[in-house]
Amino acid sequence: MITIRPTLQCSALVAIGLLALAGSPALALDYVFSDLGTISGPLAGTNALAMSINSHGQVAGISDTHAYRWNGETATALGTLPGGVASRVYGINDAGFSVGYIELDPSLDATTPVRYDGTTPTPLQVIGGETQMYGTIAWQINNQNQAVGEGWSNEVNYIRPLLWQEDTTVIELPTLGGLYGTAAAINDVGQVHGASNTANDEAVHATLWENGVAIDLGTLGGSYSSINDNNNLGQAVGASRLADDETWRATLWNGTTITELPSLGGTGGFAFAASINNLGVIVGQTEDGHAVLWKDGQVIDLNSYLPADLAAAGWVLNMGGGINDDGVIVGNAYRTLDLETVQFASFKLTPVPVPAAVWLFGTGLIGLAGLARRRMAMTS
Repeated sequence: MITIRPTLQCSALVAIGLLALAGSPALALDYVFSDLGTISGPLAGTNALAMSINSHGQVAGISDTHAYRWNGETATALGTLPGGVASRVYGINDAGFSVGYIELDPSLDATTPVRYDGTTPTPLQVIGGETQMYGTIAWQINNQNQAVGEGWSNEVNYIRPLLWQEDTTVIELPTLGGLYGTAAAINDVGQVHGASNTANDEAVHATLWENGVAIDLGTLGGSYSSINDNNNLGQAVGASRLADDETWRATLWNGTTITELPSLGGTGGFAFAASINNLGVIVGQTEDGHAVLWKDGQVIDLNSYLPADLAAAGWVLNMGGGINDDGVIVGNAYRTLDLETVQFASFKLTPVPVPAAVWLFGTGLIGLAGLARRRMAMTS
């Protein structure tokens, strides 16, 4: 005799599987590794480093002498302005605009902060309205083409936090009361994060600039904290010293709430978070000098995805530098050739999506098999 209940159970399990196949998100369980041509390709030996990635997979980075922009696996060198001897870029937005600076002749003791509109360099203003000044760098750019960074002020004889508007004009941001400040990240709603000195330059604290006001985001107990990146939800990541004022920990700020990120352990005393996407997934480095991913409260060593032949050749993935909303990660690697020589390179990890439906449908099939076994046992 066939009863209706097992039939309904089987139908429900099949329906779950079919619904999952129709519209479930993907779960990345593996990654495809690429060295972006920096280990075995055309940029091998140039010490090229990937610094950030946009939503289209374009990557901004630097080498010994040139800034680069990668489209897929193809790297394009970004030139300089007249008088420039080297270029550097750090942040890239979804339009492919990247920011950094151009090194000028050493005799000038100055840099030109720059925005590359594609591959065309556009100089940004420095404090005072010119385009050349000691120590002036643009670190990041948002999708409104606003950029942030730092630059020298002759008025206070110190580095100050800066905001550039789309028309390249510069605004000096306030600090927390001290002389020094740097603006490292800007999201699409205009929130700026970085670090600045507190009153009397007694400490350096992670800082949020909102509506022109500097807000102290505190530390994990020590005298120093700093932010490297933010997302459109206002979350920010960086590093903070603990109460011993020696140990650094990777840190997440949710608004003004500060959280220490989990560690892989190790004997080193320095860990930091470099980038966060709009899903709250974070990459950076832990104390043992390994590139890591933080997701759902867990920490994953990205060296798990380093090809065995590269690991055998001495390569180590030491920093996750950027992650986009598709979960594609870029970062840096190194190997020690001898006591005096270290070689640097870049990597990209592209997630291989395994649909959640596969897991759910597989679970359904297991359930069906179990029901079948029980049914057979009942009728035998």
